[in-house]
This record gives sequence, structure tokens and C-alpha cells, in this order.
Amino acid sequence: MNEEEMIISIKSGGRQQELALVALYRKAAEFRRHYQHKGLSHQLSEDLVQETILKIFKSASSFTGSGGFGDGSVNSWMWTIAKNVMNDHLRAMFDSHRVKKYDEVSLDDDQMSDVSRFELEAELAKKNPHGSNAQSARDCVSKGIEEFAAEHPDRAKALEMQLDGEDIASIARRIGRSVAASKEFLSQCKKKLSPYIEHCRPLLQP
Repeated sequence: MNEEEMIISIKSGGRQQELALVALYRKAAEFRRHYQHKGLSHQLSEDLVQETILKIFKSASSFTGSGGFGDGSVNSWMWTIAKNVMNDHLRAMFDSHRVKKYDEVSLDDDQMSDVSRFELEAELAKKNPHGSNAQSARDCVSKGIEEFAAEHPDRAKALEMQLDGEDIASIARRIGRSVAASKEFLSQCKKKLSPYIEHCRPLLQP
């Protein structure tokens, strides 16, 4: 069941709604990975996933976008909810648990909250992405792809179809474009992805 079918089934109620909820839980695995790659703990990620599923389920009846791919697609709408849930939680946590400035806090501070630790590590990573805590090449690329998927969910899904071995004609049918337009779309998707993983190149050097 794809994202558009999930929304239709949720609106339908009854058995279809139950099946849609099961499919939505499977879809939520993408959100969970995103939360964990952002540095949130397993338990916090699970809590945010549950909140995201609930918000999607409750808001399904008001969704007025379209299927397929694009800014107004169901997939983009779901990802917007997932990211807003995380951002709202982080904002609330920082408002209630202020911490010392970054240069005054140790990463080993047991009193630091998961959210504070995430923010500090993210800031340090920006300043020195290839320092003593540098990721392996695989982890670096994986994280870059996750970031790309969060910002460009429809483009990421199209690339995933191609990586899974799906032919252009099949992808074209699924995204509602001509074969030629789909080839160009996939080419643009790869260009959009490049900045998210370009910094991983040094890790690939022998």
C-alpha cells in the first residue's frame, strides 16, 4: 500500500482503515531512522514515531494534496509532519532545559539531556566533520542519504526505485511522468543528492 492509498483507506474507515494503519507503521520506520540519525535516543525516537503516526492518522481527513511526486504529495506531507514533530519536541526541550554554552559542556557530561547532546554534537560536527569522531565512509554516506530523504522525500524515493533495479518505464508510470521526463528527473535527483554526501569523499580514500 503506497502513501496515497494509505490516506484513502484511512478516510474509508473499517477494515481498510485498519490495513492503512498497519502500512503506516511500516512507513514510520523511515521516520525512526531519521530521528536516530539526528542523534535522538531509541526511546525518544519511538515516542516521536508514535506521535507522528497519530498526527498523520488524525489529519488524514483534511489532506488536500495529491498522490505521486511533488511538494504537495502525500509522501512530502507525511515527512513534513514527522519533521515538525521532532522540531517541536526539540524546541520544547530546550525551552525547559537550558544548558551551558557549547564550549563549557563536556560530551561526557551524564547530566546532559539527549536533546542537548544532539545539538552540541551537531554543532561540533559542522565545525569539524572529519575530526576524532569521524564516521566510517558507509555511515557517512548513509547519514547523508537520510538527510537528503528528509529534505527531498519524493526525490529520494525515486532514486530508491532505481537502486532497487526498477526500470525507467516502471518508475515513469509510478511518478506520473514520461520516460524522457523521468530520466531527466532522476538525473536532477542525483545532482541534488551530491551535496549531502560530497563531504564523505575523503573517507573513501585508501
